[in-house]
Amino acid sequence: MGPRMVDLSSSMDPSRIAESAVDLNLKLMRWRIIPGIDLDLVAGTKCLLLGSGTLGCNVARCLMGWGVRTITLVDNSRVSYSNPVRQSLFVFNDCVNGGKPKGDAAAEALRRIFPGINATGIGLSIPMPGHSVSSAEGELERVKESVKKLEELIETHDAIFLLMDTRESRWLPTVIAAAKRKVKCSTSGECMCV
Repeated sequence: MGPRMVDLSSSMDPSRIAESAVDLNLKLMRWRIIPGIDLDLVAGTKCLLLGSGTLGCNVARCLMGWGVRTITLVDNSRVSYSNPVRQSLFVFNDCVNGGKPKGDAAAEALRRIFPGINATGIGLSIPMPGHSVSSAEGELERVKESVKKLEELIETHDAIFLLMDTRESRWLPTVIAAAKRKVKCSTSGECMCV
């Protein structure tokens, strides 16, 4: 009988080790905190975060910690020098040269933290009631495209988080999510009737 070889290289892959550690942590959380939680259901939930600022960064980290594996971050602004001290997914280098788009920078940070996450950043300006559409060439078409994109995003996600700064910016996503019977969460402390 000759020597036997076992190839352990796949078990030494850092991404696989991280995924295994995350899964073990979730199983421990289920065991200690919520025995009835369906971790596969949580992992399969596609979350849309509208707003990648202070709330968006922290909600994304929390969702990732609870096992959500698909997070889409939507924002229309760029990382500014005042953001990294308050918004946990950004660093100083995200601000230089005009700043990276917030959604993209937040998604990159999530992938650095856990390579097994499917994180996507999208730059999108959400039309708001009371904000006029200028008569500039192509402006009306841009607004229509933004609404269409927002509807597509809400349609393809299971849970919608309204994490924007203003009531006006949360109105349209609230109406669309309600019409599509999507789970929505707003951390603004206000109630929107639809």
